[in-house]
Amino acid sequence: MPVGLTDTASRRADPPDSPARRWTDSPWLVPGLLGLAWLAVLILNLRTPVPSDQLNYMLAADRFPHRVEATTEMHQVTRFGLIVPVRLAIMVFGYSQAAYATVPILATLTLLLGTYALGTLLFARPAGVAAALIVVAATPVAIDSTDLLPDVFAAGLFVCALALAVWLRRRPDAPGPGALLAVGALLGWSYLAREFVVFMWPVVVAVLFRRTRWTGLLWVAAPVALIGLAELALCWRLYGDPFARAQAILGHGQRPSTPTVAASYRDKSRMTYVLRLPHTLRAYPEGRVLKILIALTLLGGLLRMRRILVLVAACASLWLPLTLLGGVLDPSAPKLRLQLIRYWFPVFPAFVLGGVGLVWIAAAALAGRIPRRGRARVAAAAALPAAAVLAVAVISVGPATHSWWAGPATRAGGGTQLESLRTWMHDNDQGPDTRVWTDKHTKRVLKVYQDGAFGGQAWPGRIRTAPPPGGERPRPGDLLVVFDAETGRVCALCRVSAQTMLRDPVWAGPGWRQVYGTDDRVVRVYRLAPG
Repeated sequence: MPVGLTDTASRRADPPDSPARRWTDSPWLVPGLLGLAWLAVLILNLRTPVPSDQLNYMLAADRFPHRVEATTEMHQVTRFGLIVPVRLAIMVFGYSQAAYATVPILATLTLLLGTYALGTLLFARPAGVAAALIVVAATPVAIDSTDLLPDVFAAGLFVCALALAVWLRRRPDAPGPGALLAVGALLGWSYLAREFVVFMWPVVVAVLFRRTRWTGLLWVAAPVALIGLAELALCWRLYGDPFARAQAILGHGQRPSTPTVAASYRDKSRMTYVLRLPHTLRAYPEGRVLKILIALTLLGGLLRMRRILVLVAACASLWLPLTLLGGVLDPSAPKLRLQLIRYWFPVFPAFVLGGVGLVWIAAAALAGRIPRRGRARVAAAAALPAAAVLAVAVISVGPATHSWWAGPATRAGGGTQLESLRTWMHDNDQGPDTRVWTDKHTKRVLKVYQDGAFGGQAWPGRIRTAPPPGGERPRPGDLLVVFDAETGRVCALCRVSAQTMLRDPVWAGPGWRQVYGTDDRVVRVYRLAPG
């Protein structure tokens, strides 16, 4: 493992057996503190579940290993790399908040620590810390960090595989089968979570090839092949077609879209698709810094090819196929909607590390020219690069964090209304025969809060969707739950659905009496009085 300037300085400044030396050299101290700090950030900013793709994955996990009926989102219900871990969480915590949030939190920590490890290997610990914080604090990544989506997970798994490959290449001894199997398992798992990450796999293969040759790569390929066969078998068993997922992915961009959505990604100039990533980053407060880091990565590939080539290759390996499929080959029929920033998450660690790494190299070169001697020179050589990369982190992380910290749907922003409802329902037990009515989107979210935060039924009763005309009608004693119908700040989809429901006089009539409500009116509960 390469030693950064900070490690060199600490070795020279401290005696071999000093406490400072022991703590500085501990391989777990910095990542441990980094992980715990960001875990606290994630817990504070846990988001209310979103009744969209996120709960599609939750439903698929709850029913696994059985099929999900009547779905048009085949690519979602067959992303077993996400579904299986969530299924394990449901087995432990039930269909609850903990089951919803556990895998996203672990995925974000994987991305954080994988980026840190790769940055430490290629440059030094301060560079790894700075890049890791920039990546996970980036507004689009942070917003998805506690949502049940596959993109952060796939990015984290891949960067861990790349970091492990770089570490194996730099070891003096030949990699053993166990480590190579681990690389393959991480790659295969990343594919099961998000398909397009496979375009980046050749970078890992290239890093390992000089150390392992073809024999070693067979060990890497073994778990990948096993995982691929398992996916084919599951798709065949559950949906009658071993290639169900592949067909769904290839046809995803061709699905019918509204004119507004279609205009956002079809029939653009080819240069628009080429520059889609930097153009999309402009929408975020830290976007200018991220674009500068992209430029520095490209510049570093020219000036310091040996140090940054692997990062440039990682960027190019995803950018090229996504750009081609996303509109360059056929602007009238793009296969992907590249304006969705989640497609680009796997390249975030690469271009952030490339830019931060070039800053580190330049600052270290400048520090080496400082006309000092002895410990002063060593201290300057350590402090200047660390200060430079951490300054970049502050410039990026500060505006980004300000944009997403304590959002209205997060715990820190007061998004605990459904938790309060769960407590009220538990304390005012209506009995198992009570029917709870709500709109179709709120029903999906409400099911997560029918169990306690860590499992165990919080309140009984049956959740019903407000029926169409001629359907089942409420009876006296039934409850009606209205969620975020006024502002949509916590759940925009729920607002639209609730307003549609409340236009029906069945749900807005005088017979409903409010029995509970949060102070901000995000949650209101009504009981139907006898007629």
